[in-house]
Amino acid sequence: MLKVLTQKKFYPLQRLVSITLLLILCTACSEAPLPVEQLPSFLPGLKTQTGFEMRVKPLGNKGEYEIEGNTNLPDDSRIAVAAIRYLRHDNQSSLDISSAATYSILDYKDVKINKGKWQINLNLWKIAPDGQFQEDWQLDQSKLGLELEPEPEVTFLATLAPTTQFSEIERQLQRQGIKIASKYIQNTSNGERYVQASQIMTIDLPTGKTTPPPQKPEDFNGGWGPRYLLIPEPPIIYKLEKPKEHRTNEPLLPEEFL
Repeated sequence: MLKVLTQKKFYPLQRLVSITLLLILCTACSEAPLPVEQLPSFLPGLKTQTGFEMRVKPLGNKGEYEIEGNTNLPDDSRIAVAAIRYLRHDNQSSLDISSAATYSILDYKDVKINKGKWQINLNLWKIAPDGQFQEDWQLDQSKLGLELEPEPEVTFLATLAPTTQFSEIERQLQRQGIKIASKYIQNTSNGERYVQASQIMTIDLPTGKTTPPPQKPEDFNGGWGPRYLLIPEPPIIYKLEKPKEHRTNEPLLPEEFL
């Protein structure tokens, strides 16, 4: 009687995955576990997610804040960082905040990613003509003629500037085995996608006073400055004498006639 021995077939991909898992399990007994971020280099199809974290901390008490973050988005990508305070009208509930809500951009700047990091400072305070520290919306409130009640929180936003198409960034990250996390993906009203991180912090309104800033031309005459004033011409310092007689008797040239 003959015994037929059967042998399981291992396909190349299954064999590679089995060997990789066996190596991980063996080394786990003597070494620290392998981080998940390193697994994509061994296991095809498994991708890490995009990191786009931001941290906000105050710098002194003059309205300056440092915003920094770490990310694995492509280097030299430009990030727009902004600080926003939402505003309510007198008849608007504090919970009634929508995409069409009134808000004031207190400050914004651009920064580039360098070796997976980015950092920038924002100044949320401005100086009023009388020297009082105020936010932008407070300076213009009297011109707008609106009674606005500010929210106690300020929202810090870090947005991947739309200088490069989102789909191209996606393809570039996919080649590196990185997938953009869905929690960082936002959509515009036109359906275009972009990457954004946010942090909300309770920040009091400015207080205190300093030296009033010098008046600039755009501060009066509707922003035109003193353009309505005629600038006097400089005096003539040279004395010119008109000759009493013609200094030549040469006839006029044809070009000199009308």
